[in-house]
Amino acid sequence: MKRRVKIICTAIMAIALLGATMIVLWWYGAFLPAWIDWKEVATDYSDGYVVLKDRKVRLYSDTSCKTVLWSSERDWFVQNVVIKDLDQDGVEEIIMLVWKHGSYGKHRPFWVEKNDIRLKQHIFIYSNSPSKKTRLFARWMSSELGFEVESIASGQGDGLIVTVRSERSMLWKWHGFGIKPISDTKASEIKLMCAGDNLIHVSLIRNDRTGAGLYEKISQVIQKADIAAINLESMLVDDDNEISDFPRFGTPVGVGNSLLDAGFDVIGLANNHVLDKGKYGVDTTIDFFSEKQIPCFGACGSKEYTGDYKDSVAFVEKAGIRVAFLGFTYGTNQLACPKGYPYMVEKFDDRERMLRQIDYARGRADIVVVYAHWGDEYATEPNEEQQELARIMAEHKVDVIIGSHPHVIQKYDIIKDRKSGHKTIVYYSLGNFISGQTKEGTQEGMLAELSISKDEKGNVKINNYTGRKIKTVCVDKQYWVEEE
Repeated sequence: MKRRVKIICTAIMAIALLGATMIVLWWYGAFLPAWIDWKEVATDYSDGYVVLKDRKVRLYSDTSCKTVLWSSERDWFVQNVVIKDLDQDGVEEIIMLVWKHGSYGKHRPFWVEKNDIRLKQHIFIYSNSPSKKTRLFARWMSSELGFEVESIASGQGDGLIVTVRSERSMLWKWHGFGIKPISDTKASEIKLMCAGDNLIHVSLIRNDRTGAGLYEKISQVIQKADIAAINLESMLVDDDNEISDFPRFGTPVGVGNSLLDAGFDVIGLANNHVLDKGKYGVDTTIDFFSEKQIPCFGACGSKEYTGDYKDSVAFVEKAGIRVAFLGFTYGTNQLACPKGYPYMVEKFDDRERMLRQIDYARGRADIVVVYAHWGDEYATEPNEEQQELARIMAEHKVDVIIGSHPHVIQKYDIIKDRKSGHKTIVYYSLGNFISGQTKEGTQEGMLAELSISKDEKGNVKINNYTGRKIKTVCVDKQYWVEEE
């Protein structure tokens, strides 16, 4: 009898212990749905560094991840994090997709007597705190979402794309306090056009320092694009004594006006000739375009310089589609950046900085375009380094790579990252947009043309891409660029 009682008591204790263990495991998220894709994120936020790992979010003081400034609650299980300026006030928010116990956020409504203890999905939004006591404060904490959310992602403009398990995507936007789904999103489509090297030899402007005639016959093509970008390989100068040819180019500012008249909207500066005129050339070029409200990327002038990789990223938005432009060069012809400005020009050799810049742009734009100044001059095929760099950028979800420097056309193709499935369009070299070079193939170039669309749900994609052939023509010492 005593043995039977002992067995029963042991069984009851085992069941109780098992039950308690199951409750503890359930409370700490062991039985959350298997379909959840737990993301890992590491990105900058304000003057700190946000890391999502093992379902927890922490804000560190810097990338060493030694000093924690803020961390998510112990009973939160964070599925994903997006950094975005939702309310367009110039300050980015930390947006978290969270599983937590209860149907409500930080505070339940006064009319609800008891909070639900089941694990539910929420969207929590935090921002910089005006108080020095806490680093972050809750801008908005949603009640349970009421549907199973697979992911959140940055949408066009000020939107947040929320994708539910039925594969339906919704666009949410800030509405005074908090975010709400909107239903009046209009579909749109833009045309992006990218040009290669604009290399102004003195022979091109001998008869006209403004260079107006160089672009007249191609301007109608350029102006059909919603966004047109170009690699400016010879810096602008406002002193006639600084106008010069190879090997140290200096181009009169009048050519800058002619480029804008032709229809270019954003200017790339990361190339091997960017420091030909030192700090003066970079500052003159960037100041000129800044006055015209035309963004530059790939290099930073001394007025805007902080040393941060964010300095040289340009964002251009048309029809609700936001495009980020970045630029990197293999080198600067052995010319060092000016003293005090070690990051005036972005280079491939600082790989960590390059990837942080790409990740920064990826989290804040619908489409990421990188101008890559790389490869061997006059080579018609990409080398191993070009292909390796392209693979690395594809891993970090760059959408379009525009190659320059070889001065001749190389192939264009799609790279698909095996891990993420992300597709990157790579134009290994567009050749020259215009130049005074005479070697075989240098008078020919290509314009990259891409169609980018946004649907009613806020999803953005590249529909098609192609290359339009162009050529530099010289007749009676008069030069211009036209369609081939």
